[in-house]
Amino acid sequence: MDSLRQTLESAANIFLSSSQTTVTQDQRRDAEKIFLQFRRSNFSFDLYSYLIEHSQSHYVIYQTLTALREGIVKEWLVLSDETKEQVVQYLLQYVYGQYQTLSIHVREQALQILVVINKRRKASKQPQTEYTVTNALYNLIQSPDNEQYQFGLMLLSTFLNEYSCSNGNEAGLTLDQRYSVKKDFESNELKNIFELLLNKLQLFLQNDENCLKLLELTLNSIEKILLWNFSLPATTTRHRHHLITFTHAETSDFRPPQTWKQLVYDQRLIEFFFHVYKTIKQQQHLRIANVKLCYSLRSQILRSLSQLACLNGPLMSDEQCRLQYLTTFCAHFVETFPPSTSTFDNLSECFDLASIISNLITLFSVKGFCSMSNDLCHEFLRLMAHITIVLCRCTTSHQQVNYDPAISKEAFDRILQAWARLLSGIDFGRFENLRTLAIEIFDSYLNSHLHSSSNNIVNEHEQDEDENNEDDDRELFSEQLISIGLFGRHIIDHALPLLTRLLLDRTQKLCTTMEMLTTTSTTVNVRDLDKINDDLHWLLLICGHVLTEEYLDSDSECATIPEAIMNFSYSQVKYCNLEKCCQISQLVLSKSIDLSTEAMQDVNPVTQCVVTVLKLSEIERYLSRIGLFDHVSVQVAISLTWFIKRLAANYLGFNADNYKQVSQALSLTLGKGSEVLEFLTKEFLSKVVSNLHMWTSEINVIKETADLFVTLSLRKDSSNILIRSDLFWSLCDQVVSNVMPLQLISEEIKRQLLKGITTACLNSSNDEDKVRFDRSILTVLQQRLNSITTTIKTLLEQMNYEFKVKQNQHVQQTVLPDDSKSVLLSHCCSALESFFSETMLSQVSSLLNSYCGLIEGGSRSSQSSYLFERSLSTLEDVCELFDFYHSYSDIIQIVLDLFNVYSENILVYLNLTHSKIFYSFMLKIIQLFSKCNHGKKSSEVNSDEDYNQHIYTLLTCLNHLLAKDFIDFSNDKSTVVYQDGESSTSSHHIQTDNVGDVVLFGLVTCFPFIQNDHLLKIPSISLRYYKLISTLCEQHSDSIFRLLNLDFFIPFLQTIKTGIDQYGNEICKMCLETVHGLALYVAQQHLQDEKSAQLQLFLDYLIDQVLQTNSPTLDLFETYGSALFALLCAYPQEFLRLCMNIKEQYQNNEQLTSIFDKFVNGIPIQQYNRKTKTNFLEKFEVFITDIRRVTKR
Repeated sequence: MDSLRQTLESAANIFLSSSQTTVTQDQRRDAEKIFLQFRRSNFSFDLYSYLIEHSQSHYVIYQTLTALREGIVKEWLVLSDETKEQVVQYLLQYVYGQYQTLSIHVREQALQILVVINKRRKASKQPQTEYTVTNALYNLIQSPDNEQYQFGLMLLSTFLNEYSCSNGNEAGLTLDQRYSVKKDFESNELKNIFELLLNKLQLFLQNDENCLKLLELTLNSIEKILLWNFSLPATTTRHRHHLITFTHAETSDFRPPQTWKQLVYDQRLIEFFFHVYKTIKQQQHLRIANVKLCYSLRSQILRSLSQLACLNGPLMSDEQCRLQYLTTFCAHFVETFPPSTSTFDNLSECFDLASIISNLITLFSVKGFCSMSNDLCHEFLRLMAHITIVLCRCTTSHQQVNYDPAISKEAFDRILQAWARLLSGIDFGRFENLRTLAIEIFDSYLNSHLHSSSNNIVNEHEQDEDENNEDDDRELFSEQLISIGLFGRHIIDHALPLLTRLLLDRTQKLCTTMEMLTTTSTTVNVRDLDKINDDLHWLLLICGHVLTEEYLDSDSECATIPEAIMNFSYSQVKYCNLEKCCQISQLVLSKSIDLSTEAMQDVNPVTQCVVTVLKLSEIERYLSRIGLFDHVSVQVAISLTWFIKRLAANYLGFNADNYKQVSQALSLTLGKGSEVLEFLTKEFLSKVVSNLHMWTSEINVIKETADLFVTLSLRKDSSNILIRSDLFWSLCDQVVSNVMPLQLISEEIKRQLLKGITTACLNSSNDEDKVRFDRSILTVLQQRLNSITTTIKTLLEQMNYEFKVKQNQHVQQTVLPDDSKSVLLSHCCSALESFFSETMLSQVSSLLNSYCGLIEGGSRSSQSSYLFERSLSTLEDVCELFDFYHSYSDIIQIVLDLFNVYSENILVYLNLTHSKIFYSFMLKIIQLFSKCNHGKKSSEVNSDEDYNQHIYTLLTCLNHLLAKDFIDFSNDKSTVVYQDGESSTSSHHIQTDNVGDVVLFGLVTCFPFIQNDHLLKIPSISLRYYKLISTLCEQHSDSIFRLLNLDFFIPFLQTIKTGIDQYGNEICKMCLETVHGLALYVAQQHLQDEKSAQLQLFLDYLIDQVLQTNSPTLDLFETYGSALFALLCAYPQEFLRLCMNIKEQYQNNEQLTSIFDKFVNGIPIQQYNRKTKTNFLEKFEVFITDIRRVTKR
């Protein structure tokens, strides 16, 4: 034994040595082999205990403990109960006697052995009296000796880690066993330990401050238990899902089982935690030296309370107990933090309180909250509002330095989301103070974002911050703005008039400032102007979120006026003067916009907002005309355009049938058929045009402008007004002609504009509009594109002709003047070279991008087939350009993007005939891509990135083609009958009515480029590739075996093997699904050709992975097992032969042979179906668990 100890310690010194000169890599590998051999040796507790006691090397002790753990798991069935108990008692004494001096990894390994033995005993259903480790834990937790108690907490931490299933399967149990022992542990031991810890906590609370450290350790353990991810009841599939998701979950609800009911619903539990908090807070002034620790303890208790507020699961089924729990919690909550006197000396506590409130409202729902007494609800709402206002001020104030602004913002967002849930279901009339509180919160948020004379210093600091902040406020504070908008709609009679008044005030101030600039020589204070613009920016954002609701689809055509706005506007008929609204409408029509108080008095607030927006747009255009554009705020321009877009989406031409009661004032100004509606639509179009001319250098303004234009085009009423406007067709001509200043706009924005133009035109039911669209847009673009391709084709034909004539003259020895020959050829060459100039390349690029926009605009229209038919000649020309510009990566990319847009947006609407035509074009473009890139090399700097993007786009396009199998909106119900053909990869054998054939041809085309350039190492390309082959083999395995040559099939399978070996779980799962699809086809068709023989190798490979590695992981188990079972059904005889070979290989290992016999004999090789697969997966799981236990994998 001593010689082995010396050998292991020498190996440890070599292995751990940091010197690269005295220790070679070979010596380090030899040392590692020594430890591996030691761990694989036969189990000997005497040897292990000797090494633990006599070795001076912590690493040797760690490896010895590892060998002990692995040996116990491996030999569990043959080890006697006495030996197991001897190990338990030895390790308990060893660790407790030296736990303060042991290294952390040694101590954790020793404690893990104890818990593994406990876990195995529990899985074996041994009597409770034999759970000596559990009993030892109970005794240590209850011990009055502080050292024993701390040791018990260490052992408890190991229990929690091992039973949580978040680590590896160190105990060698099956999934069902792991779930079973975990559930049993939760129902019994965990509950008992939690009660013992609560008793200890109460004991420490009564002692002096010397117990503060123990108090902290106890709270840590309690918090871990409260954060425990309790087991879900139900099937094996849910077991596996539960175990997989637990590993990735940072937090979870508190879901104790029914055995916890009495403990959890005991009112003293909640009361105790609040009592602990109040006690520590009251005694904190006596412990000045431990102020920081006391703050930490208070935070721990609040986090525990936050988790108790997350009560969920089976206990929630008892409605009466649930309500009593909520009532008790809220009563102690408002008692501990009375809203009238609560001041937060530590703002982090305010964040914890926000979390508690959010959890309570989320888990107990608004219905549960409303079930409490009115007085308690009132107090709770007051406290909630108080915390909200404090957080609001913290979030917007930049002078506080004792907290993290990011945490403050997160807490504020959470409590606003809680308010949003509450406001969505609560009865405002029941709670008298709710309206007042909502007004306070709304006003507080408004004041915190607006400038005033009373807080100049703060706002100057904010201004400095804003200058350095490039983030978009609308995106950064989107959650807050949505919630504040909901607040505003619930107090709409207060919020909307207030917002309108402030918006009018700031607009008038801006008008006054602009008049000073234009009419006097007075210098304007830039900071004052910035404050006005900043206020306008925030007022537009807040007002926009109050007036409109959020929709998941930004292009939603079903957006409506919120019910609260419509009802408020309807009720204003008593106070608003309809005649005055008509006068305002007339002023708007005459473009005489007056913002005076007299003019706006008794006018509907929504109408006032519209008028104000028009005035702001007029100011922008006016300043641009007189040369003072530098004074226009970019921020306001973005927000103003966004506000108009929201207004257009929700209000313009609204349908009165969608509302129970309709406001006459809104109908007058914004309703369908009103004169003001037509005027506003044209004004908003004018805003689009002016923005495109004024803001070409500001991409964010231009982007919002393009979105506004698309929104106007999507609305049927506004689109009908647009296409009757000369300004619309003027804009169409400018976009199509690509004149200045639209040339300065990015191609992405131009695509959006063409999308809007196409959408508006195709929305029209008037044939004349379609004819004009055809004549002004489609025909113009087609003629330009066709002119380019025809000219190129003519020049190429002329050059070929001249070369042939020259060759004939040389053969016939005819002498012609050299000048006449050279001039003609020189002219053709010069003309062709002009097509490669920057101007022409830009023109071609713009044309192709225009077509991308056209196709995107037709994607939601019933005219998709019409658009496709009209663009057939365009597709021919595009293919010609693709061939001609094959060396220009930018042009190639746009062409591929165009086909990608077709396949994504138009293909799903095409019938079978049109689909076949598109597939033929797709085949042609794939052939051209292959021809132009075969053997191609480039010296351009970004050639590799461009080429990779080409491959990525092509793979994306092929994925979209496969989606036609799942999504088909065409009215063609005809079916396609596929017939087998000879095996080939030539396009002559491709069936263009079979999308699988087309996709496979594209895959074969891309494959050499992917393989030769190692493109699968690029994450985006590898993900697209493996997703493509997975879907292809699932839906069209017949195409693979019918068309793919063996020369391609073998490397194709190799990429699948590479995906399983070298990539993460997502791609590995796709590869296994690919194998499953291919194997299932072989099994169903009973194939026995060369390709099926190559696929058969995966049977050996997957079984070898199980025996030699740690595959499959838990989240891949079902996919792995399904693929293996499909292979087993496809090759049953090969499976039996393989099993015999493995048994012979491991004939000296009786355990392994027994495990394999049990697995093989338990598998009835039957036809593949759900029942047989489920049966196989159950036996496969047991097999894997036993294999890993024996082989120590």
